[in-house]
Amino acid sequence: MNRNWYRLKHTETTKLVWSKSMSVGNRIIDAEHEKIFFLVNKVEHAIRAKETDAVFRIFAQFEETVATHFNNQARIAEAIDHPFEEHHQEHQYVLSEFQAIKTELLSQNGKWSESAAEYYYCFLSEWATTHICMDDMKLKAKLETYPYDFIPPGTH
Repeated sequence: MNRNWYRLKHTETTKLVWSKSMSVGNRIIDAEHEKIFFLVNKVEHAIRAKETDAVFRIFAQFEETVATHFNNQARIAEAIDHPFEEHHQEHQYVLSEFQAIKTELLSQNGKWSESAAEYYYCFLSEWATTHICMDDMKLKAKLETYPYDFIPPGTH
């Protein structure tokens, strides 16, 4: 699958842009996906600018957003009786990778190379787009049988 359709070219960087075509059919999940794209773009800017304090702050927001998203997604999948174990394992892997990236970047205190910045951004943007446009789309068929604003108990 050609995944370049989700990127908008800019003169200096490539930004992730969420669109309605990426909707999985649930207001909570869609809003979280849009926020994840926004934060990937913010962290990419901070990494390229070598703003260590901003990287730390944005990664904290990113991790919190992703953890909340994963929790909400698990609750929604359970409520609609969608198998989720494989998806859950992917979530655990991604959280550990995020932690490793954050630790490595922060240990370099703003002295990372442009190629390292590109690598980290590519990892994050590839994960975000694959997660949303492929993995989470598996929920769409069932979610579309529920109201768009469906919220199971315990969802934030």
